[in-house]
Amino acid sequence: MKIITSNTSKGAYLGVVGILAKNMDGTSKNIVIAPDRFTASVERGLISALGIESTFGIEVMSFTRLASKLIGNDIKKCLTPEGSVMLIGKVIADNRDKLCYYQKVALQEGFASELYAALTAVRNSGISSQDLLESSKRANVSLQMKAKDLALIYDGYLAALEGKHSDSSTRLYALAEFLKQNPSAIASTNFYITDIYDFSAPELEIIKSIANNALSLTVGITSGYSNPNKRIYPDRVAKKLASLCEGRVQIERNDEQLPDSVDAISKKLFSYISTSADEKAENNGKVTLRSAKDRSDEVMRLALDVAKGVREGRRYKDFEVYASDLDAYGQEIKSTFARYEIPYFIDKKELLSEQAKARFILQAIACYRTDFRLGEVCDFIKNPLFAIYSRYGEEGAYLFENYCLKYNVRFVPTSTDDCFKKHEERKIFNAKEQKSGFIYANIDDKVEILDNTVENVIPEAVRKEVVNMLAPQRIKEIKDIKAFVKLTRELLEKIDPCYVKYVDKIASQSEYFRKCAEQVNSKLEAVLDEIEEVLDEQADINKFESVFKSMIKTLKIALVPTYLDCVFIGDGESRFAGNGDIYVLGANSGKLPSQSGGGVVLTDKDEQMLSALGVEITPCERQKALDGMYAVCDLMKKPQGRLVVSYPDSGDGGALRPSTVVFELQNMLCENGKPLEIERIDFEHYTTLEGKDLQKAALALSTKKACFNEVLKNGVSGRCDANDTDVFGAALSLLSEDEKKLVNDSRVSPVKIALPEKSYFAGRTSVSRLETFFGCPYAHYFNYILSLRKRKDGTFEGTENGTILHFVLEKFFGDVRDGNVKDEDEAKQKAYEYFDRAIKENNFEVLLEKADTGRILARLKEEGATLCKDLFNVQKRSAFRPFLLEAKIGEGKIEPMSLEFGGKKVELKGTIDRVDILDDKFIIIDYKTYKSADLTLKELYCGQKIQLYVYMRAVERSLGATPCGVFYFPVFSSFTDESGNRYKYKGQACDSRETLGLIDEMATSNPDCAIVPFKTDRKGENLNPEIHLSKEGFDKLGDYAVAIAGEGASKIADGYIKPSPLKDKCKKCDFAAICAYKGANERKMPKVKGLESFDTEGEKNE
Repeated sequence: MKIITSNTSKGAYLGVVGILAKNMDGTSKNIVIAPDRFTASVERGLISALGIESTFGIEVMSFTRLASKLIGNDIKKCLTPEGSVMLIGKVIADNRDKLCYYQKVALQEGFASELYAALTAVRNSGISSQDLLESSKRANVSLQMKAKDLALIYDGYLAALEGKHSDSSTRLYALAEFLKQNPSAIASTNFYITDIYDFSAPELEIIKSIANNALSLTVGITSGYSNPNKRIYPDRVAKKLASLCEGRVQIERNDEQLPDSVDAISKKLFSYISTSADEKAENNGKVTLRSAKDRSDEVMRLALDVAKGVREGRRYKDFEVYASDLDAYGQEIKSTFARYEIPYFIDKKELLSEQAKARFILQAIACYRTDFRLGEVCDFIKNPLFAIYSRYGEEGAYLFENYCLKYNVRFVPTSTDDCFKKHEERKIFNAKEQKSGFIYANIDDKVEILDNTVENVIPEAVRKEVVNMLAPQRIKEIKDIKAFVKLTRELLEKIDPCYVKYVDKIASQSEYFRKCAEQVNSKLEAVLDEIEEVLDEQADINKFESVFKSMIKTLKIALVPTYLDCVFIGDGESRFAGNGDIYVLGANSGKLPSQSGGGVVLTDKDEQMLSALGVEITPCERQKALDGMYAVCDLMKKPQGRLVVSYPDSGDGGALRPSTVVFELQNMLCENGKPLEIERIDFEHYTTLEGKDLQKAALALSTKKACFNEVLKNGVSGRCDANDTDVFGAALSLLSEDEKKLVNDSRVSPVKIALPEKSYFAGRTSVSRLETFFGCPYAHYFNYILSLRKRKDGTFEGTENGTILHFVLEKFFGDVRDGNVKDEDEAKQKAYEYFDRAIKENNFEVLLEKADTGRILARLKEEGATLCKDLFNVQKRSAFRPFLLEAKIGEGKIEPMSLEFGGKKVELKGTIDRVDILDDKFIIIDYKTYKSADLTLKELYCGQKIQLYVYMRAVERSLGATPCGVFYFPVFSSFTDESGNRYKYKGQACDSRETLGLIDEMATSNPDCAIVPFKTDRKGENLNPEIHLSKEGFDKLGDYAVAIAGEGASKIADGYIKPSPLKDKCKKCDFAAICAYKGANERKMPKVKGLESFDTEGEKNE
C-alpha cells in the first residue's frame, strides 16, 4: 500500500493521480474508489488532470458499486436506505411488546429512521449485538435497557434480511468476505482511493484484502500532524490504514506550496491560539471578509462580483459558492442570479416528498385517512395537479374552502349526490343580481354583474371532482399493502396527463425544474416496487401512509449541471474544484462549521460510556465536530483565486452572530501590516456618478431585469426618486414602457381612478360608506369599489355578536312599545325567544355545532337576557317611548333623503336602530356592541361619525319633531359596573334639564346614574355646551353632517382614492395586510372647540 499524504486534499488527490498516470500502460485495470456522491466529479477531474479525452481503462466507483461489480447477482437485491427503514419498522412492530426502553416511542413517526441510523453506525463500527449486550452489563440501567432493545432489533433486522434482501452494510461485509475467498478477482487491478477520510469496519476489511491481493493500492490522505490544529486532520486514518498491512506501507509526501495567508489557515484555523502582530501572515488580497445587513445584500454582492468578473473575461465556472445553509440561501440565489442572467447549478438533492406528484399522493392518502376532513381535502385540491385536473382551477379550490369554512363543513361529504345546498341571497346591484361573495369583476366596468353564481354551485362541483378522482368508497374494501399500492398506481395513472402539462409549465421557467420533475415517476415507481417486495401483509390506511411517507420523505433526486459554464453552488456535502474564487456565504455562529445535533437513539453520552467500556462507535459526536472543522479548513485552502467569507447580521427573524472563523481569520492575517478589516456590503447609498459609487451602480444595473428591480425597489422604498437621480434616471430609460409605468405607479400614491358614470353608487349609497371614505379613501376603494371581504371561517366574530343583539333588541323593544312585556321574567323569556330566532334567521346554526362558538353563544344568550331585563327597568324611568325600530330611510314613516352635488343626485340608504318620541320631541339611539363607542365632535368634524346626524335630519323632516338627543348606546356583551351605572348613552343631548328628566327621571334625582348624558361645569351650575345642545346646535351639526356627506359623495363619484388614513386607522383596518401604503400620509384628528368649527359646512375638512 502506498499512502500519499499532503497538506491539502488537492495535493493528496494529485499525488494519487500521479501514480495513476504512471500505471496507465494498457496492461492492467485501474479502479478509483471515491465517495458515491463525488464519483462523477472525480471522473471529470481525472479527464482534466490526465489530459485525456475519456476515462477508458479507468473505472470510478464507490465501495458499494465495487461490491455490485465483483459479486453481481450472488447477493440479494440491495434495499435503499428508505427500504431498510421500512423493514426495521416492521421488525419494531413485531417486537414492540419485548422492548423495555423504547416501547412507548417505538411506533412514532421517525423512530424507525433514527434507529436505522444508530444500527448502521453500530454495524459499520464492527460491533455485534452480543458486543453491545456484553459491554452494557457494566453500564447504568438506562444504557443497559437501550442496549437490550438495540440488540433485539439488530438481530431481528438481520434475520429479516437473511436470504431475502441486502442493504449497504450487508453488501460491504459480503464484499470483504468475497475478497478473502477470491483474492484472484483483483489480482490484475490497480486500486486508488481518494476523497475519503474515514472508513467503516467492513471498508477497512476490504482495503486490507485489496492491499494484500491487488496489483497495487494507493490512498490519498491529508495530514497536519505537526500543525497547531492537528486534531482536526485525519492523520489517525493514515495510521489505521498502515496498521492493516503490518509495515508493508510506503508513505509519500506531496505538499502544495501555499501562499502565506493560506498556509496560516491550513495550520492555525480552529487552533484558537492568539497571534501577535509580527506573527500575522500577509494576506496580499487573498482573503476578503464581508458583512451585510441580510442575506439578500450578501447574495447581491456575490452576483455583482460574478457579473464583473465575466465582463473582465473570466468564466462563470471560475466562481464557486459555499452556502452554510442551502435551504436559507437557495431561493435568494435563484432570484438574484436570474435577474443578473447568471447560469448556476445548485448541488443539492431535491426531496421527492416536495415534488407535486408525490405530494398529490400524500395528500390523497391523508384525505382517506381522515375521512375527508376539511383541512386535508383543502390541501389536496390546492395541489397544482388537481388545479390542472379541475375545471375551475385554483379559483375553484378557494371558493370551495371559503364555502366550507363559512358553513362549518368539518368533514367533506363523499356522496355522489348533491350535498352543498346552502347559498346566500343575492343582492340587487344597478337593477342586476349580484351576491356579495366572490368576484370576477373588471373594476373598469362595475356595471357588469360581479358574480352571478349561486354560492354553493362551484364548491359543489369541486367536491364532486374530488369524489370522482379519489373514489372514497373503494378505500373501505382495501385490507392489505398490495391493494394500497395498486390504488396508488391508479391515482398516478389518472393524474399523469395533468403532470405532463405541469412539467411543461414549470420547465418554461427553468430547465432545472424539468430535470427534477423527470425523475419523479421512476422514483415513485421504485418506492412502490420496494414496498410490495418488503411488505406483504394486512394493513389499514394509517399503516400504508406511515410506510409510504417514511419511504419518500428522505428520498432525494440528484441533478447534474444543465450548463457547462455555470457558477457552482454547494454546501458541506459538495466537492469544490477551487479553480477560481470561492465565496463562503453565511459565516455565522452555529452554521460555519455546522453543528451536529447528536444522536437520538444513542446519545453522545451513551457513546462515551460505551467507548469507556471498550465498544467504540465511529465516528462519535466529537469526531463529527472535528470532521466539520476540517471540511471548512480544507475548503478555505482550495481557491486558486480569492477566498471571500461573508455573513449577514440578521436572518430567520432575528439577529445573527458571525462565526469564530471570521475572528480567527482576522487574528492570523493582516493586510499591508494592518489588521484585516471586514468590508461592509452596502447597496443603499449610491446615487452619484462618481468613482466607486458609479462602478457599484453600473454593476447593480448591468441587466434590464436588474434595472427594473433596483429602480422599482428604490422607488417604492422612498430611498430615492427614480426619475430625479442620475443613476436611477439612466436605469429608468432602459426599461420598456410597461415597466416604466409600473415604476411610476409604485412611486406615486394613487389619487383618482376613472370609472364609468354611476358605477360608484348605482343611484344609492349609505352613510356608513361615507364614514369609511372619510376614515381612508383607499380603504373605501378596497371595500366598496373592489368589494374585497374578509373570508368567513365559521368562527364567532363581532359582526355576528352585533347582528344577534340588534335582532333581539329590535323585537324586544317592539314588545315594550306595544305593552307586551309586563315584568322582568317576561323580559328574559322574550330575550331567549328572540335570541333563538336570531340564530335561525341569520343562518348561525353552524356556530352551535362547534364547542367553542357554542359556549360563546350560550354565554351571549344569558347576557342578552340580562340586558333586556335591565333595559326594561331603565325604560320605565323614561317618558319617551320606543316608536320606530330598525326604520329604513325611504320606507314607512321615514321619507326618502338624497345628497346633491355637482348636478348629481344620490339617494341615501340606511337603517335607524331606534327612535323614541314624546309628543313633538324625539331621540335617536344606535346600538354599538363595543365598549369604546363614543360620539365626539372632532370625529363628527372629520366625517367619521356623521351617520346619526344625517339620520336625525331624516327623522326631523319626516316626523316634524324636535331632536332632543343623538346617542350611541354601547351594549357590549360584558357589563362591568354593578352599582347601577352600567348603561350610558354616548353623544349629545338637549340643554333642557326638564327634558333630560323626561328622557330618564334619574337625571334630576341622581344624574351620575342616569342613562342620558348629564355633564355640568365644576360648580354644577351650567351644562357642558359640547354635550348639551340647543335646537340651533342640533341644526348646525345636522346641516354640517349632510353637507360633508355630500362632499364625500362628490369625491367618491370623482374617483378619489388617495391613501390618506386618519391617525391609527391602519391599526384596525381589515386591508392592512394587502395595502402598500400602510401608515403613509396619515391625517391627524383636528382639535375642535365648541360648535364654531362647524360654521364652514365642511369646507376646511380635507
